[in-house]
Amino acid sequence: MPHTGSNALRRRRSAITVLTAFAALSGVLAAPASAAPTSAAATTDAQAAGVRQAVVNAAKAYLGTPYKLEYGWTCGTARVDCECLNRHAIWDGTKAATGRGLQLNYWLQGQINQGRRTTTPRPGDLIFWDTDPNDGIRYGGDLDHTGVYIGNGQAIDANAYYGRVKYDTVTLGGTERDPIYVDVLTPNGY
Repeated sequence: MPHTGSNALRRRRSAITVLTAFAALSGVLAAPASAAPTSAAATTDAQAAGVRQAVVNAAKAYLGTPYKLEYGWTCGTARVDCECLNRHAIWDGTKAATGRGLQLNYWLQGQINQGRRTTTPRPGDLIFWDTDPNDGIRYGGDLDHTGVYIGNGQAIDANAYYGRVKYDTVTLGGTERDPIYVDVLTPNGY
């Protein structure tokens, strides 16, 4: 009879071991609840960083593309102007990272209105300049150039002067000391 009790005990221990292993594999034995928000926040931050990097990569894909002034929704991909570059970089990047693209407005003020201004720009934010010193309207709705901020004081813009999409500084080589940065990703759920 003692032998039968030993077998029953072994079977119980074996069952507990199997259940413990199964629970660990299926996630039943998870981290304490207090650790969950940090993990979720880290995942969200990582996802947002991935979307931002995808936007930067999409902008980089247009480097060297010839400049062509476009009006309205008709911009193509073989030649782009600055607003068009923003639209393609944001659409292509968000689509690649999440499966759903963010459609930007076709004009500068419309793109600004789709986001929120920020003084702490992150890669993937848009950058806007008022390059006409003679118009007398400093950032009063007369912005005339834009690009994609890629970090470290750098931007990518479709530049009419150089006739192509190129790397640039956020000051456009020192001529524009106070650009406006706009985050269109966070306010639109990316």
